[in-house]
Amino acid sequence: MNEHDAIPSPTPSHEGQDRRRLLGRLLLGFVFVAATGLAFTLVYVTEDRTLDASQRRARTDIRKLEGMFKSHHRLMGRFPTQEEGFTPLIQARLLERVPVDPWGHPYVYWMNGSTGAVVSYGADGKPGGAGLDADLSSGGVLAAGWGEP
Repeated sequence: MNEHDAIPSPTPSHEGQDRRRLLGRLLLGFVFVAATGLAFTLVYVTEDRTLDASQRRARTDIRKLEGMFKSHHRLMGRFPTQEEGFTPLIQARLLERVPVDPWGHPYVYWMNGSTGAVVSYGADGKPGGAGLDADLSSGGVLAAGWGEP
């Protein structure tokens, strides 16, 4: 048997490449697990457990609707007026009709100059109120008299 017939043993450079590859995979796995844990932690910490499930659903809907109004602003260069309300979003086929909150009441588009909001008047469908009847925006429960001049 001559030296060319021998099975080559791993050279130090192959071992080093294997270690680097293994460390890279371990690091990638660690980063993935850490990012997933951080994402779940953020969801848990930011969940507003002072709101009822219907109120949380309304707040989620409101955030989506506000995103649609922002898209309209980017495309058209302005927000719809309060009088136009949801009509431009319906005409652009972003919505089929004026959306309703979890209690069956239409969401309200409120605009005052450059400040606007999408609002649910809560379970009773009337401005003001507390508990399940409280007014809601994307930020949560609105203070009494929030829309007054």
